[in-house]
Amino acid sequence: MSGPSRTPATLPLALASTLRSEFCLRAETVELVSGGFDPAATLWRIVDEGGRGWAVKATQRDCRYGLALASAVSRDGFTGVVAPRLTRAQMPWSETGKSFVSVSRWIDGDDAMATGLRPDQWGDLGMILRVVHEHRPPRSITPVRSGIKRTGQNGRSRFRKLDQYFTSLRFQGNTEDDPEAESLTDLWRGHRSRLTRLDRMARELKALRTPAPRVPCHGDPHLGNVLLDEHGHPWLIDLDEATTAHREVDMVLIELGVLPRRPIRPADRDAFWSGYGAFDLDETRLARFGCIRALEDVTSVFRSLITSSDVAEMDSLRATLHDLLGPKGLIALVEERFGD
Repeated sequence: MSGPSRTPATLPLALASTLRSEFCLRAETVELVSGGFDPAATLWRIVDEGGRGWAVKATQRDCRYGLALASAVSRDGFTGVVAPRLTRAQMPWSETGKSFVSVSRWIDGDDAMATGLRPDQWGDLGMILRVVHEHRPPRSITPVRSGIKRTGQNGRSRFRKLDQYFTSLRFQGNTEDDPEAESLTDLWRGHRSRLTRLDRMARELKALRTPAPRVPCHGDPHLGNVLLDEHGHPWLIDLDEATTAHREVDMVLIELGVLPRRPIRPADRDAFWSGYGAFDLDETRLARFGCIRALEDVTSVFRSLITSSDVAEMDSLRATLHDLLGPKGLIALVEERFGD
């Protein structure tokens, strides 16, 4: 997946009005930012009258818990989580129509997805995530997400539906005149046993779960949600999937990783834990969460390939699916670490 790109743009009139009336900001220049991980959101970079850069985000996803958490963490004077700018009513978001609008300082620097992290930066990231986990959860808002399953995601249900779909195509012989459908069906058949094993492991491990404290979690702390400022200091952004859950919800992305093109090396983990500090991971919970996340990611891309008609998007999706199913994808990492 390519990194974010910026093109000159004009803000929608309603959004420009919201910025002026709610956030006391007037945009002098506007750029549309594309190429991010969240297709449900639209992001702009604006520069205000004083020459300051701001990230303006509009999304129909209910991200209020994450914004409240980011605001609370940064209000305590901590630098490492990008704080939302408050509205006139001292709220970290504004509602415009069906969208939630948030504004935060634009971090000038590098995308960690593109550059990777040095050992000291991994340590800083560990320290940042520890602060998030140790913070009091926001009391004013209830998270939409519950536990490991991301908002709007149900990998197990999607797996069953996709299996029925591809089985039907194969038995009806409906792929002969459609090379794309035939290729996708063959790919599903080739990896079906791996996906079935993930589903089975998740269900079996759920029966072994034990009580543990729940803490505020970022929900998706991969390198695509980390920016490096001009001093090389990491900043954790995009808390849209934040929730109150077991720490392993975040740690599965550190211990296993979800970005095949940015695999996490043992030295990276060691540096992260040197910053995070002592914590006894629940390996059973980590394995279950890895199975669930892998099933969500892979079935989501399969479904998108079935429904998409955009040639460029489909090329990107095929590459993503190849990575996810490959030797550095999350399925392989779960298999390697936990086996059967």
